[in-house]
Amino acid sequence: MELELPHWKDVPVTLGSDGLYHAKVTVGRKPNGDLDRRHRSGKSEAVVRRKIRELLRKVTAGQKPRVGRVPTVEQWFRIWLTDIAPYGARPLARRSLDDYWSRCHNWIFPHLGGLLIDALEAEDLDRLYKAMFSKKPKPCSEGHVLKTHAVIRRGLEIALRRERVTRNVAKLMDPPGAPRVARESLSADESRAVLEVASRRRNGARWYVGLAIGPRQGETLGLRWSDLDLDNEIVTIQWQLQRLGWRHGCDDPSACGARPRAKNRNGLHRFEPCPKDCKRHKGTRGCPPPCKRDCEEHASTCPKKQDGGLVLTRPKGWRRRPHPRVVALPPGVARLLREHKETQKAEMREVGTYWHANDYVFCHRDGRPMDPRVDWADWKDLLREAGVPDARVHVMRHSTATALLELGVDLSIVQEVLGHSDLRTTRGYQDVGVELTRRAAAAMETRMAAPSQRPAERLQMASVTDLVTERLRRRSS
Repeated sequence: MELELPHWKDVPVTLGSDGLYHAKVTVGRKPNGDLDRRHRSGKSEAVVRRKIRELLRKVTAGQKPRVGRVPTVEQWFRIWLTDIAPYGARPLARRSLDDYWSRCHNWIFPHLGGLLIDALEAEDLDRLYKAMFSKKPKPCSEGHVLKTHAVIRRGLEIALRRERVTRNVAKLMDPPGAPRVARESLSADESRAVLEVASRRRNGARWYVGLAIGPRQGETLGLRWSDLDLDNEIVTIQWQLQRLGWRHGCDDPSACGARPRAKNRNGLHRFEPCPKDCKRHKGTRGCPPPCKRDCEEHASTCPKKQDGGLVLTRPKGWRRRPHPRVVALPPGVARLLREHKETQKAEMREVGTYWHANDYVFCHRDGRPMDPRVDWADWKDLLREAGVPDARVHVMRHSTATALLELGVDLSIVQEVLGHSDLRTTRGYQDVGVELTRRAAAAMETRMAAPSQRPAERLQMASVTDLVTERLRRRSS
């Protein structure tokens, strides 16, 4: 049975022994069935009645305030990343979650953590981004700042949906940093040069697969022979190989990091910053920040470490796909994979009992999975030998999209080949190269030249008419 809300003028206001005016009003029931009574106080009766009127207005509008204090930015983001983001219909992937925590610890908590989440202003975010762009000795990249802004925007959006805030200030301001940067892709000649060098190398088929169907690096390294149907020349992409950070498996992570080591009797925690003339961390990303007193880092040295290393995980958008992603292979690439399989069998016989039976298509000579860092180094060496300018491994994905577009493949098919959940993402991966613009120029030339052809056609038609008229005149005479 629903309770009828009283009128704000009918709520009794009393003067307390503390010199303040107090009032209590029933605004409904709690989840356990008890009455939900709210307390308001102030220096005058008018102040208390104004608070009661505002409370009843929100309750009537379906915006009943939550009980308890408003959380700070740090408190809310910890709740979000611990209890909300890893679960639900669209949980964050492990690596994305680690990246979110890293940005929170390094930037969001130190600069915004103490502010109440409902008191956050756009100017507070501006000061954070200014600090990131002014970092010494090396400023943060524009992409890094933009991704930090995206984390803040997402966290505040969840707070808005949970009615912790009434607005998302990150959405009310322009994103920091530069606009979108055009994605690069290899030309047809550069791709052929890369494949020419790859054909002479071990695991050369890996680069043919990368340029033919454009899988992500982890998806290529996570391919297993059970995912390939070489008779029908198709591949099912349902796993990716990623290196994940380790987590503590002990009961007290802080004490684990503080235990003495062979080379460091004081443990791994750092509570003092490096001196200005530090030479130990010279040439690296910079001196690491001091640890907190309850630091839970250094999990890679934990004797019971878990959930880290090279792990097979599901690829992006796996939960939102109705079926696994199945892609057809070009016949030439399928033939190379058959040859690669025979080569791998020979390596297996050579290694013998030392072979790691992981069923990976692309692996080390003993069957161990290929580390993404090793794969990255192989790609860089491949580009140098082929005489192609330096590029990321991900450039093969963009090159596939561009090549398919130049071949006239429909955009929705390109989306399925690349495994994008949104067609707009596929559009962003495609680079409209000079060949497509040359086709557009030829089509425009035909269109522009058409009117100039019409006078000649009329002249030709007029000549035929005059000839017919002349012949008729002759016959009549």
